[in-house]
Amino acid sequence: MSQNDPSLGEVRKRLLSDFPMLEDMRRRRPLYVEKLARTVRDCAEYNRRYVVPVALELDRRMEKEHDYFAWDLVEAGLQYRFLSLIIPSSVGGGGGLCVLFALAMEELCSTCPGVANIFGAHALGVTPLLVAGAMAHWETVLREVAEEEKNGRPVLMAAAVTEPSAGTDVEEPHYLKTAHLSMNAKKVPGGYVLNGRKCFISNGSVATYTALCCATDRERPLESWTSFLIHKDMEGFSVPRVEEKMGQRACPAAELSFEDCFVPDEYVLGFEGDGMQPGTLLLLAASRAPVGAIATGIARGAYEWFLEWARRPQGGRRPIAEQRIQMALGDMRTRIQLARWAYLNAALAFDNSVGSILQGAAAKSMKLIPRSIRTSDMSRRFFLSNTGKNLSDSLVAISTSPDEASHALAFASMAKAVGGDAAMYVSSLALELMGMDGGEERQWVEKAFRDAKLTQIYEGTNQLNRQTLFMADIERSLKVELKNPFSLKAVGKGVG
Repeated sequence: MSQNDPSLGEVRKRLLSDFPMLEDMRRRRPLYVEKLARTVRDCAEYNRRYVVPVALELDRRMEKEHDYFAWDLVEAGLQYRFLSLIIPSSVGGGGGLCVLFALAMEELCSTCPGVANIFGAHALGVTPLLVAGAMAHWETVLREVAEEEKNGRPVLMAAAVTEPSAGTDVEEPHYLKTAHLSMNAKKVPGGYVLNGRKCFISNGSVATYTALCCATDRERPLESWTSFLIHKDMEGFSVPRVEEKMGQRACPAAELSFEDCFVPDEYVLGFEGDGMQPGTLLLLAASRAPVGAIATGIARGAYEWFLEWARRPQGGRRPIAEQRIQMALGDMRTRIQLARWAYLNAALAFDNSVGSILQGAAAKSMKLIPRSIRTSDMSRRFFLSNTGKNLSDSLVAISTSPDEASHALAFASMAKAVGGDAAMYVSSLALELMGMDGGEERQWVEKAFRDAKLTQIYEGTNQLNRQTLFMADIERSLKVELKNPFSLKAVGKGVG
């Protein structure tokens, strides 16, 4: 479609109406806002063409066949480049950041957050390769994802943090110190041997690559929390089961098992012990705004179906004529808009700090290097070396400050909690007012209600997110620690 296509114009108009701050940004960066509008338009088109016709039936099917996976819907999304939205353009991706991805997730989740979260969980798996010292995997793993997408073959990713006895505990430094961990990684010549389990891992049963965090010393989990990249064909790795779910059924939540699974040193993302600081905290600063957007999309979908029901004549009278329905719609609309502003503010805070280096100087500098050099063994060895990983850490550290990164984490936690609560409130109120005879509209709202609950749980419960907000923004006891081994101070101490 051309840029003058009316559908793009309508999307642009809606975005500028819902997010007034984008109007000022449009004056300064018109191509950027146009890119946002095109992405949202693509998501709306994907929903209309592929998801709306099958979403309710797919949800019913997966209630009974919880290990079924809709590969056809994933393949339909390849033409829109959903798998490479946040992959750097230097390796063939879309070069998007948190704002773009959050807007995409709201749009996708307004129809079916289960299908949408396949792409969301995939992006969560991509993110550790962007924020950790993992540039060695840009020309291999991320390039593979982008190139295979162009060829019509999806390569999915996932992220694995939760363990059977440790969920919320492993998403915050204070709690990780005393977490009851069941999984560990033992250093051996040439790599690590992993034993234990991860659970409730979105995309875990269908991902080719999984970014995983675990301790190398369960007696010192905070100091030894380490990130690894797992390939599905590694010996000792298996998926013993896929969970039966109440909501977001189209995206599988799987248990992952590791039995003497050997992971080579080159598949360590960053350095041993970097998994929480800055690893997991930067990951959450990047991911919680899009989770707030997921929840906002669910709330919006419930609202739109409820509004359609309210406008339909019933017994000679339309429900929307009643004052109680009008006030409820006003309440829903308000909460959705507040959730929108919360996630966009959080996404902007991330993009303007940490994100500016991920798709800015780092990506541009990579483009300046001929691909033949970037893909050479010498280049790969450099980025896998301590010097290469230190360079990656320094690029992040010089693009932002611990205060800015901590602020982004606080706002992301706020957006996640606000969005999750809005989704539950809107879908619950809609069901209550529709009663038992709501027709097809009620089926969609019922699905939204079941889908909404997860947004209060994953990416840290809303309770944890509020505590993170308190510690990072009010008490200031939690700060994202950034490493810059090449700073004058670090070099003066003999580091670098």
